Amino acid sequence: MSASISSSHSGLWNTAIHDHLNLSAEESYSLVNLANQAVTDTVEGYEKFRFTDDRVVNPRTWKDVGHRDNVVVYRERSGRRPTYPSIRAMDGSMQLIPCKSAPSVKIVGVLQGTLDDEMYGCFVDSDDTVKMRSAVLGDMVENFHWLATIARPSPEDPFRFCGVARCTLGASVPLAKTRGACLVVSMGMTTTQHGERMGYYVAHSVELSEPINDDSYIRAKCSLCWIKTELTNGKVELYMKGFAAPMGIVPEFAAFPVLVRCVLGIGMTSDAAYSKKLAWMIHDTEKAGERSPLLLMKDCVGRCKKSFRGLKSKAMVRRCHVCRKNVCSTCQVVRKIPIGVTNGSGGINKCSICILCIHRAKTMSAVLFVRRDLHSKRWKSIDAPRTSITTSTEREIMLTERRFYDTR
Repeated sequence: MSASISSSHSGLWNTAIHDHLNLSAEESYSLVNLANQAVTDTVEGYEKFRFTDDRVVNPRTWKDVGHRDNVVVYRERSGRRPTYPSIRAMDGSMQLIPCKSAPSVKIVGVLQGTLDDEMYGCFVDSDDTVKMRSAVLGDMVENFHWLATIARPSPEDPFRFCGVARCTLGASVPLAKTRGACLVVSMGMTTTQHGERMGYYVAHSVELSEPINDDSYIRAKCSLCWIKTELTNGKVELYMKGFAAPMGIVPEFAAFPVLVRCVLGIGMTSDAAYSKKLAWMIHDTEKAGERSPLLLMKDCVGRCKKSFRGLKSKAMVRRCHVCRKNVCSTCQVVRKIPIGVTNGSGGINKCSICILCIHRAKTMSAVLFVRRDLHSKRWKSIDAPRTSITTSTEREIMLTERRFYDTR
């Protein structure tokens, strides 16, 4: 596919932050359909795992390679996978990828928190929000830049976003070129035929004419899809399947750990949602002017009710950034808080938060906060030229005619 190219300046691939693609309406539809098909394929695998296999992963095909909380990571065994992986192109055809170091990865398990928290944590709609998410979750995604925006969130569909982006994957190492990717990224919510709410997040490689094509990196290929289903018992089940081909000469043992960190980071995102909520709570406290001298309270605000008497005890006291009350080292948590979440700018700060405010953030509705984000978001001027040239009517159709992901 050939898209119109625009760039405000030239330079290195990872520093040209004002580059964008002007997509035609046909290209926008093709990209949305490509992302939808990735979700459909993953839902089919989830149906088989849940209803046919009774949530049991075949150990002859998949090897257990790691755990995190209640989530298990599997790698496809080498004897069971094809010589070369294949990826779906924008025209719907399947294309072989000449890379043998591309094992498939599968993640299954039960997540902490609610589905809304998970979707709020993984939701990104600007370069800065991706940086903030990566800083909190450590998903190995760097130099992320949106090249085009196809679908935006709305009050009725606050977790919906679709666009084309490029990024680098993993940390740079000596004697090896950086791996980069050009992706269609799509996220949103849907409902299954069982009436269950389901969230999805897709990152799928695409071939487009980029504003700058720097040969200092190697173009990696990937097709990754996460689906999170809210079950009738209130739990959230994660199912993720995909692959990433680093291309070039990279041994599998070096490439696979980067893939695992990436898929786990985006797969378990409620922690990022809590940090976003706390950022708003801190913003509200500061706006209300609830600052006061530090030593007005003699006791810890936490359940321990520790008394701050004596120099040693006073040296241990901190002030919660949310409620502005004194808290001891036992009853506080130092969290990474996105300091620019209220206006869309980037930045991370480490803040002391008392356990009571942490609990309050976990119990508050994520939908309320994401709607506050949507209401207060001041889109940067760069968003206008990099947005797809799809007309408003066409974009509305695209939002309303998203596929219904059937489950049986």
